[in-house]
Amino acid sequence: MLPPLEDDPRFHDALRHFDAGDWLEASDLFEELYFEAVRDELPLVRVLLQISTGMHHIARGQRRAARERLEEGLRVMNEVTNARGVDLERVRAVAVAALSP
Repeated sequence: MLPPLEDDPRFHDALRHFDAGDWLEASDLFEELYFEAVRDELPLVRVLLQISTGMHHIARGQRRAARERLEEGLRVMNEVTNARGVDLERVRAVAVAALSP
């Protein structure tokens, strides 16, 4: 049986990478967690996966792909019922700033 998301060391590692702007590593870890997420964990991991992937696309100059991922992450943010300590307003601000011209 897998531990709850907030007890999984990969979740905390992924958040550290996200905070450091290491988007590829963050998105890789969030992708692993996404395929294992259950119940109310899924929307949160999906948001973090989409935003970190979008930010990776920004870093590579892939604006169209970035916009798609970031907009999806922002849309799904409304489905999160348990943020597990993640500051979603800060995550939203990162995405919104990246979408600004």
